Amino acid sequence: MKDILEVLEDYIPEANPRKWAKLSSEIEYRRLTLLLLREILCELRKLNKSKDSEGKI
Repeated sequence: MKDILEVLEDYIPEANPRKWAKLSSEIEYRRLTLLLLREILCELRKLNKSKDSEGKI
C-alpha cells in the first residue's frame, strides 16, 4: 500500500503550471485542499516523530 503522501503527490503536479492554468476554479479549489491536507499530514508526522523520540529518552 502506498503512503498517503505519495498518493497525494500524484494529484498535485507542481511541475506542470500549464495544466493547472487550464483547470476550472472547482478543480483549483480541490488542488488547494490537497495541498493543505499534505501540509497537515507532514506537520502531524513531525509532531509524532518528535513525541516518539522524547518518549524513548
